[in-house]
Formats: sequence, structure tokens, C-alpha cells
Amino acid sequence: MQATRIEVNDKLQETVKHGSYDFPLAVYTDKFNLFEDGYIRWHWHKELQFSYSLLEKVVVFIENEKIILSPGEGIFINSNILHQIKPYDNNNCMMFSIDFDRTLIGGSEKSLIEKRYITPLIESKNLKYIYLTPNIHWQKNILDQLKLVFDLSHEKTYAYELEIKSHLCIVLLNLIKELKDKIHISPSLISYDNERVKLALEYVHKHYSEDIFLDNIASAANISKSECCRCFKRVLKITPFEYLMEYRISRAAELLLKSDKPISQIAFEVGFNGISYFGKIFKKYRNCTPSEYRERY
Repeated sequence: MQATRIEVNDKLQETVKHGSYDFPLAVYTDKFNLFEDGYIRWHWHKELQFSYSLLEKVVVFIENEKIILSPGEGIFINSNILHQIKPYDNNNCMMFSIDFDRTLIGGSEKSLIEKRYITPLIESKNLKYIYLTPNIHWQKNILDQLKLVFDLSHEKTYAYELEIKSHLCIVLLNLIKELKDKIHISPSLISYDNERVKLALEYVHKHYSEDIFLDNIASAANISKSECCRCFKRVLKITPFEYLMEYRISRAAELLLKSDKPISQIAFEVGFNGISYFGKIFKKYRNCTPSEYRERY
């Protein structure tokens, strides 16, 4: 299998369409030792997502929260929620994810199911995710249904699409019935951290090759420098500068693999003014030098 990565645009929105127009669903088997970065980096998408840990523990980061999934446990991630997933202690972990568009269950935007159930779920500001454990009966039911969807996506028996849709209907029925009070009662004070960080990261992704200062990143999000740092800490658990370095190294790693440009040129292209500093930062994030990385992968 080939090394993969989550492709996102400048706004961190995932650019891959999950499924097709006539069947907007995709099921992925995520083996972290095959990811180019070794993890699933920060991104968001309009599709609803259910993930299920198959082997070893994985850590899901959502805003200022950290959710550890053991094998057999899962998580529901709502539409438009910024998230990142990493191995817990080794990259031999594996999980599957089911991403699907709301129209698969709700149909047209004017349908009763869409208006009465799907829209309130997606627009609920206090329901960014739901941790799913087999120790709670209704959550175990959801996990069992997700496993059936995963199996059907590989077996592809006759009418498997109808079976998948029926299982996902049961999943959302369980979710909505159990959380109906939480879905309909949204807090009056909405955290803007998510949107602020998206604006800041959009700026970093456009200007990473230039000299970037904290002032620039904060201005892009229309907040002060101190608030910018606090937002990054709350949502991403790192500083703006740390994210900038991590992103530059990610872009450099891509260039090392996909081009034969000299390392000194790559360092300059991703925003480093000196090759020695570039080598030091690269080794911090990839545990090897740029030349070793190119030779190894």
C-alpha cells in the first residue's frame, strides 16, 4: 500500500470528496504507519464521520479536548468540526472511518427528516463529537452497526448500498433519540475559537514560505497576539509558531519525496533562511535529517 495523507485546502477543509454524487459515502481503513506524516493532520469536512479503532489506541483531538480510543471504541465527529487523529503510543494502530453526506439519510433539504432531525444534529453547537464505548448499551449498538457497514463495504454483496444505508439510519436513530435534549438545547454563548483558528491557519498555509510573525497570524484572525496564542493552545494544543514549523516541515517532506530539488533550495522554498536550522527543525519532527528522509522513503 502507498503512503497517504489527508489533502486539505488553505482553509483546512479536506479536498477529497467522500463517495460519489449518487452514493455520497466512503469507508476508509486507516493504517497510520502508511501515512506520510504518520498521523491524520488537522482538517474538517462537511460530511458526518464515525471512526472505530481496530488495533492499538488512537488519540482524537477536537478543539481543546483529547479523546483516547481503545480497540473496539469509536467516535462520532460532527460536520465542520476541526479535528486531528494521532497514534497513542505507536504507529501500528489501525482504525476505520465512515464519512457520509447528510443527504444520504436526510434526502433533500426540504424533507421532513432533514428539517426535523439532521439539521438540528449538525447545527447543535454543543455536540461536536460523541465518544462511543461498548460499555453503554445504546453506544454498543451503534458500534455494532458501524462494524457491519465496514464489513459490507468490503464484501459488496448484492444491494449492499441499501444495507449500508439501513445500518446508518439505525446509527443516527440511536444517536438522535439518546441525545435529543442535548441537540435541541444549544448554549447561548458560542465559542469562536474554531473559526478564529481556521482563519489563522488559512493565512499560514498561504504565506508559510514568507517571513511570518505573530502579528500577521493574529491579524488574519482579527484578534490580539495574546488571544491568538490562547486560541491555538485551546484548539490545537500548540503555539502558532509551533504549527508554522510543523506545517513548513510537512511541505518540505513532500518536496523531498516528489522532486529532486537540492535540500538548500527546498529549505528556502518552505520559509527557512538557513539550511542548518532547517535540518535541526526537520530532525525534530521527522526523527531524521532531510537527506536521510529522502533516501529512506
